[in-house]
Amino acid sequence: MSDPRGDLRMIHTPLVAWIADYPEQLLIACTASKRSPISHAITAQFGDPLPHPPRTRSDTLNAIERACTISDPCDIASFYKTCQTLHLNGVVEPYWKDWGNACPSIFLTPDGLHQWHKFFFDHPINWSINIMGGAELDRRLSVLQPRVGVHHWANGISTLKQLTGHKHRDLEKLLPGVIFGAVSNEVVCALRAITEFIFQAQNLFLYDETLHSLSEALREFHYYKDSILASGGRHGKNGPLNHFQIPKLELMQHVVRSTRAMGAPYQWSSDITECCHITHVKRPYRMSNRKDFHGQCCRFLDWQEKLQFFQLYTVLK
Repeated sequence: MSDPRGDLRMIHTPLVAWIADYPEQLLIACTASKRSPISHAITAQFGDPLPHPPRTRSDTLNAIERACTISDPCDIASFYKTCQTLHLNGVVEPYWKDWGNACPSIFLTPDGLHQWHKFFFDHPINWSINIMGGAELDRRLSVLQPRVGVHHWANGISTLKQLTGHKHRDLEKLLPGVIFGAVSNEVVCALRAITEFIFQAQNLFLYDETLHSLSEALREFHYYKDSILASGGRHGKNGPLNHFQIPKLELMQHVVRSTRAMGAPYQWSSDITECCHITHVKRPYRMSNRKDFHGQCCRFLDWQEKLQFFQLYTVLK
């Protein structure tokens, strides 16, 4: 690449951040399933109130080297069993191994859309439904006064399967106040604390006071979380659950550390990339005839780009 003086320079781009959801983070960090991709926490420790030590690049690379000495990587079955005992997924050569000092515990930054908003919809919302009933929650949401700029849930939320990012945020604003009186005060405190954590973490400017508030909000949730279990809020496929083995809950423990190292975490959210699924995939597909739609979608995007260039040219002219 040419510098300002016109001299050619060899550029080595550092790996700063990689936006990914939890399954992709496990794959990138070479970590086995039901483990934390950025710390040494295992499944039984996901609900712990304190963060576990980060899983550094040297920890992972040393574990891979140890697995290769115990079993031959060419013997896939034997090597995979060895990797499972070392909490690895079987990858021998991580792509970030020779990429400077890239460390997954640092460049795997928090993803606000999946780790906070999707978590809120999958867990706190379901806890509220299990405790107070879906019909009562829907009734309380439907009778709220409609307001400009905030989504009105006229039909409730208990039967919804998926929401957009904006609707996630609107629902987070309402839940602590809506459930008051239908659940115990301790449950309200727990859900209010996790909601405060999510809103505080979305700040574009995080100071020492803000990071302290984040830690305190998470500490308050863990203090009151047993009330959710006592009220029957946690349910699985086979009945009630008596634990908080939720990977995204464990990842929240490292938001403060990531913020100090990488800056405001919301700059690494996947909102933009997920929005591109609509504008660059779903919308062109709907305008196709559903046959050989790949080529049609590409031509549609080419036309859109040419139109934007033409509009820009006419404006500048």
